[in-house]
Amino acid sequence: MLKSGWFWLFIALGIFWSLGAYNRLVRLRAAIGAQFISLESVLLQFQEVVQQAVSAASTSPQLWGSAYLPELEVDPWTRLQVSAGLLTVAMSRMQTHPLEPDSTQALQDAADELQLAWAGLIHPDAFYVNVPEALQQRWLALDMLVQPEVQRFNASITDYNHAIAQYPAALLATLFQFHPARPLA
Repeated sequence: MLKSGWFWLFIALGIFWSLGAYNRLVRLRAAIGAQFISLESVLLQFQEVVQQAVSAASTSPQLWGSAYLPELEVDPWTRLQVSAGLLTVAMSRMQTHPLEPDSTQALQDAADELQLAWAGLIHPDAFYVNVPEALQQRWLALDMLVQPEVQRFNASITDYNHAIAQYPAALLATLFQFHPARPLA
């Protein structure tokens, strides 16, 4: 049986197929990392807007006001700065572990908190503050820019998850511990 040419042909085809399937899974996993870098560049621009808003507020003390939100136990400016810091931490974790569901959840939670902090800062009923109009417009523009990036990131995750679920590539995914990733909401 080992002398049969067909046997060795099937062994060779199996090995080449396995290498090709493994390379595809690795490429799809790398595509998620590449898409995250693109998403991260947009998310970092939110950090810049926060820093510019804080700088504007520090040069104009009337922007700080004296309002205190008892339900949050923190003033809106501090909440905004802390939320921006948490987003930075979540992005750095996501850089090293883009496929872990905990990393994705932490990034989603931090981004949601930053959006809530910004909305609380500029909402006229919540706080009497005059964030410069240019910064408010830039924030809105970034909101529009981040959506396509999130969609592309989620599409790469969907492609990856679909590839590791397909038979027979699922056997290789299990063997090499390729786990499903969680898309951003």
